[in-house]
Amino acid sequence: MPLTQVAKALPQIFRPLGLFVFWTILVVVYAQDSSQNETQALQCVTDADTFVGNSQARFKMTHWMDRGICIRAEGRSPICYQTLLAALSNLNELRRAEYSGSAGVLALLPTIGALLGAPTNEVWTLLTILPFGGILAMALSFGGAIMPVRIEDYEHAMKKRNIAIGSIVSFRMITGDSDISIQQKLDQLEEKVSTRIACAKRMRPSNGFLSLGLLGMILLFIGSQAAVTVLEQCGIIPWWCTSRWWMHLWYFMVTVTAITENFVQLPFIEQHKLYVSRVPYNISLSGGESIFTNNLQQRRGSEDLELALKRTVTEHENVGLALTQLHTMPAAKVTFHDSMEHTIPRNSVLVMVSVTGNAKSSGSFWRLISKSVSIAVFITGTALFASVTLVSLPMAVMALTLVLSAGVFGRAIAGWMVRTVAEQEPIIHVIVNNTEDANKAIRSILKLKLDTEPVTADVQVEIHGHVFVNGRRVAKRSRWYVAVLGVLAKPYDLGRVREPFGHGSVGSNSTGLLPGEVSTAGHNSPAAN
Repeated sequence: MPLTQVAKALPQIFRPLGLFVFWTILVVVYAQDSSQNETQALQCVTDADTFVGNSQARFKMTHWMDRGICIRAEGRSPICYQTLLAALSNLNELRRAEYSGSAGVLALLPTIGALLGAPTNEVWTLLTILPFGGILAMALSFGGAIMPVRIEDYEHAMKKRNIAIGSIVSFRMITGDSDISIQQKLDQLEEKVSTRIACAKRMRPSNGFLSLGLLGMILLFIGSQAAVTVLEQCGIIPWWCTSRWWMHLWYFMVTVTAITENFVQLPFIEQHKLYVSRVPYNISLSGGESIFTNNLQQRRGSEDLELALKRTVTEHENVGLALTQLHTMPAAKVTFHDSMEHTIPRNSVLVMVSVTGNAKSSGSFWRLISKSVSIAVFITGTALFASVTLVSLPMAVMALTLVLSAGVFGRAIAGWMVRTVAEQEPIIHVIVNNTEDANKAIRSILKLKLDTEPVTADVQVEIHGHVFVNGRRVAKRSRWYVAVLGVLAKPYDLGRVREPFGHGSVGSNSTGLLPGEVSTAGHNSPAAN
């Protein structure tokens, strides 16, 4: 046979041979892999799997946890499912009945929200006066509705002084209040704020008491998360075998959905938090820009400037405009006229100005979306817990007890903290119908002064991290300080803006600008006392 013909025939000969070798190696590897899987499956067992009698006599938590970890050891779905099948085949009917009952017990977890009772505004109040505590209360709600959706619930609660703290100043027209003018309500608001911050007796909530409540919440949160971690490592989802964190996924979904729904359902479309306290120094201001004047219109473009020229812009309208661009306002220069050795303000008050929403607005759409997502999460959670297997009944009861206890006692601690500081009134909630009334309320607080002997004392108001005195921005700090600590945050000390001309120097001038900001003191407006 010529060599050329041999060369042409070789590929035809080696191709079937190569395929034979390839499939032979593949079959051998598969057989070895199957043998290894069978060996692994036989090792993923416990002494109680085939025990006839009460399984608690043979139950060992470490062995139970090792089995769940063993089944997912390879981290690959084919091996995991084969190992799970082998483990399930090794169970007798008694253990299968027990694991089925455990799944039924865990299926109650998605309904925990109903067990926590009707929503109250105590969590909203705690979220306002102590945001960190409010976030913990939300994290312990496990999908429960924790904040009311009707405005009347917020008004009646504070008027009855039963489950909320602080005072209520509602600008809404309620039956029987039609003869009360807006100005009278503004006067009432000014009186409440002045009385609070001018009181010589310390009325700030005790840090130790609030810290104790926060510690209790943190311990409940840690306990519930520990139970969740143990249960998800040992329980197996038959249709998601390799998932090690399936229960934390449920917790994340249900918590985020509940928090989102609570905020979407709030009957307020806009809220402003003002932190008000007395200025402990004798100061005067120069330069800067007043929040009550229409100078801000000049930076808003031709349309706003044309509108400003057509009519007189009121003070509260300028306040509303300034709230959208506080960072652009030049800071005034502060002059200290006496010794810097003053005590910090003993009292402060948080004023929350809330604008009610319209039920026919676009918020209804987002409420529908959030409710639909909540239903989907509820169905997913029920499917997870109803199908989980290899969960021992004592561990299921333990997990359910810890999670329910965290939810119930977390809300109880939140209510206890709220009721205990009720008489101190660290918050005044102002409810208004529209943005115009909200701007009027904020303007009244910004113009507030205290009639004290022998001179009139100034009042400082912090809005979103910007500190105002007599309507002029004098300092700035991180807005997260008050946003996280709430009433535990100390009022901003204007003494920090004094330039280091000497200890206790008199007549020092300075601005409260952060690095990078520029003061225009001296050419924007005249001095203000």
